[in-house]
Amino acid sequence: MALIELEQVSRHYALDGVTVRALQDVSLRIDAGEMVAIMGASGSGKSTLMNLLGCLDKPTAGRLTVDGHDLAALSSDRTSALRRDTFGFVFQRYHLLAHLDAVGNVELPAIYAGHGRRERRRRAIALLQRLGLGDRLGHKPSALSGGQQQRVSIARALMNGGRIILADEPTGALDRSSGAEMLALLAELNAAGHTVILVTHDDSVAAHARRVIELSDGRIVRDSRAPEAATAAPPPAPVAAPPAARGALQALARAVVPWREAVAMGWRALNGSRLRSALSMLGISIGIAAVVSIMALSGGMRAQIQDSLDRFATNHFLVSKGNLKLPPGAVARPFTPGEQAALRALPGVTAVEASYVANLPARHGQRDANVYANGSNPGDLARSNEAIVLGRDLRPQDIDSAAKVAVLNDKARDALFTADEPVLGRQVMVGPLTLTVVGVSESRLPTGPAPGAIYLPQSTYTSQIDTRPVTDALSVHFDSRQDAEALLAQVQQRLRALHGGVEDFSVSDGLKIRRSLDAVLATVGRVLTAIASISLLVGGVGVMNIMLVSVSERTREIGIRRAVGARQSDVQRQFLIESVLLCCLGGLAGLALPWLATLAINSAGSGLQLSLSWDALALALGTCTLIGLLFGNMPARHAATLSPVAALARD
Repeated sequence: MALIELEQVSRHYALDGVTVRALQDVSLRIDAGEMVAIMGASGSGKSTLMNLLGCLDKPTAGRLTVDGHDLAALSSDRTSALRRDTFGFVFQRYHLLAHLDAVGNVELPAIYAGHGRRERRRRAIALLQRLGLGDRLGHKPSALSGGQQQRVSIARALMNGGRIILADEPTGALDRSSGAEMLALLAELNAAGHTVILVTHDDSVAAHARRVIELSDGRIVRDSRAPEAATAAPPPAPVAAPPAARGALQALARAVVPWREAVAMGWRALNGSRLRSALSMLGISIGIAAVVSIMALSGGMRAQIQDSLDRFATNHFLVSKGNLKLPPGAVARPFTPGEQAALRALPGVTAVEASYVANLPARHGQRDANVYANGSNPGDLARSNEAIVLGRDLRPQDIDSAAKVAVLNDKARDALFTADEPVLGRQVMVGPLTLTVVGVSESRLPTGPAPGAIYLPQSTYTSQIDTRPVTDALSVHFDSRQDAEALLAQVQQRLRALHGGVEDFSVSDGLKIRRSLDAVLATVGRVLTAIASISLLVGGVGVMNIMLVSVSERTREIGIRRAVGARQSDVQRQFLIESVLLCCLGGLAGLALPWLATLAINSAGSGLQLSLSWDALALALGTCTLIGLLFGNMPARHAATLSPVAALARD
């Protein structure tokens, strides 16, 4: 069976609406171990034939088989695998990647074959040493002569075995001495069992082959063999690449290699154009910084407000006399001490406070004010989020003795006393009572201006101001670990039973306030985050633009990768990973600003404590990855679908 066989193969191109017949009805058979020269003038079709022979292109008509495989029946990935494992290309322009050293360029085909780093590096070094480049391993193409670059390309062609070596004008860019060395090296490889196909227009180069095929106007016009070729002994088999390790773990390791190397190559590509990469990351950095800052700010504000609500509203219910749903003529009943005791007996209830409040005139010296007189017990102020800032709170002995003492809140103090006037120990008139001021309180809640209030012992209030044993309002306090919804239902059920099945009362549930405020804060946070996300969208468009530019600039590199065996998915993965790396690096840079701002605000002691949660960090990086995948997909797909022939032809 022929190693390569063409049967009536034609290749036509459409160029500006005109059909160009590059090859026409070509039939050709090349056996293993041959050294063949394909000759012809410019435009004769020899480059097109080389592209077909190397599986870089497919015929328009006819049948092309390589090692028994019909090229027309192979998928793109299987064609890439055939090219990777069977062919080695030696190009006239060398086609080495400028950012890789000699070893890196030689290793390239083995990456797509899944060989591990140590294994392929060892083989690459051995090949370069074999070709006389042992002292040039770490040199990049710009530091190598033309002959040395051509030797690197031969080593790359042999990396995966190079059963068939295709050399396109191998001496075209070399001086006479280097050209002679190159031809001698190709003859040596042919003697070692490699099938060598030379494409040239030079008769002196073609003379080194045992068979010469000449093309003219896309057709074969001459196919001649050297006389000794017919009687020559079959050549030895070429030196193959090391066999791939077998087994599940080895297969997994081989599958990981392209991914790991794609990340490394992506990092090198970004590092090679640092300024452009930094500018591309800027939009992502700004977007991430804005989104994370808003998340931290809204989270801090929500925590602060919820903390206040926890102290104020979420651990007690306010029960008041009356209900708008009562039928006309119905009279709501006040709450008796027995009903208060019944509520206090419910599981989870920590206290039931009767509300004793009256709006009364107050006087001190020549200053008058209307204040709310509150009959209170020790601890009531703390439960109402009032903090003593001067003097003391009410004491149990004040209750027992019905003492005529009072605690003023800051508003009542400001209304009745001048700014520099002492308060403690002074007397104020409240309704019919004269009370001695023992303390001043201040609200701990972030609310608006509160009315003036004076707190006096409940026993004093009920004996001197309102002597009724009932009250119109209750405050039911409960353990914060208690199920508030269940306890609320129990309070309502108990009071209905005590009031003869009539719901003539209303319960103000602080949880509703919290839920409403939570919903408002969440909505505001989402709106602000959506606004900030616009910058992420702009940054994503910038990344897509720069990746499209990168694909355009690296078209020849894409062609080289496809020629050495990269599949379309390998190329697509390469550019997608670069896009994701670009976005994630931008995201990490964008996280630095809100992190520093959080440290500064928290250190300033403003009372607003911000925090960057791990969830926010994970969300930011996840968002960057998603942006990289979404906006890098189109450039990556464009790169993957480029024709290897067209890509290699790009300067």
